[in-house]
Amino acid sequence: MPVSTVLLLRHGHRLAWTLDPSTGIYTSRHPHPTALPADPPLASHGVRQAVETATYLHDLLVDDVRADRVRVYSSLFYRCLETLKPTVEALLHATTSDDVDGKGRVLKVRGERGLGEWFGKAWFEQPAPAPAKFLKQRYFPWLDDGYRSHVIPSPHGERIPELHDRVARVLSRVLRDVDAEFEAAGRGDEDVTVLVCGHAAPIVASGRALTGHMPDDPDTEDFKCFTAGLSQFVRRRGTTTTTAAAAAAADASLEDGENWRTNGGVAGGWECVANSDCGHLSQGEERGWHFHGDESFDSYGQSNDRGPITADGSIAEKL
Repeated sequence: MPVSTVLLLRHGHRLAWTLDPSTGIYTSRHPHPTALPADPPLASHGVRQAVETATYLHDLLVDDVRADRVRVYSSLFYRCLETLKPTVEALLHATTSDDVDGKGRVLKVRGERGLGEWFGKAWFEQPAPAPAKFLKQRYFPWLDDGYRSHVIPSPHGERIPELHDRVARVLSRVLRDVDAEFEAAGRGDEDVTVLVCGHAAPIVASGRALTGHMPDDPDTEDFKCFTAGLSQFVRRRGTTTTTAAAAAAADASLEDGENWRTNGGVAGGWECVANSDCGHLSQGEERGWHFHGDESFDSYGQSNDRGPITADGSIAEKL
């Protein structure tokens, strides 16, 4: 199968928000480009991380982008697209003048809702990102607003098992789509890289879904996730010769979100060869994250007197 490498990039350091679970209201002290409180931009340090990441990814991917062997997917939350911005613009600057094979193909980013942030199960509706069309027109002209998401997270959030199944479903569909795209073009023997930019919890879940390694305790620190950290997965030996049709048949039961735990991982299974590597960042590993139980708010209600919860998980006293 064409896709031989998956790169998972966590967004850079961002600004914070606050949630009052007794009201279901998110707020922020900072103005956000999309005017959505739970959709903050990067902090200044996060912008530096994004620029440093771009330098590394440009050198890593530029030749493959010139050969049209890279596909990029991202959560539609602003912080992920902002993290990708310097990388995409550097690659576009280096490659668009080539006008790949005379057909005018240029690098685009596919905004996939299924890669979005994890919000705990709640009685209220959890945040959704701005529409792709708005984001493309206002901020990110390289966003593919014609792409339609495969998976939409539950509007009332998810528990940990549901998150893992959601991530497994979307990765299965994305990888099958890219495999099929290249095979249909007669390019099934090429090595293709898929770059994904997302959030901490879905990235940890992605490592588990790709490898098929789900620990008994979800809080286990297996797949690391630092801000702007980069993880690399390669397809297991022997699976790259399997056709996309065979992979689709093997993954058919992923529709119910269960098979990845027992079949060695989505799309034939993958090996992790870089676990949130931060060697490209001047300040190295920062703000590592792992699960700390379910972030569930479905037992809260209007009469609850617990104070607001900030984006980093701390609890403020209710005034």
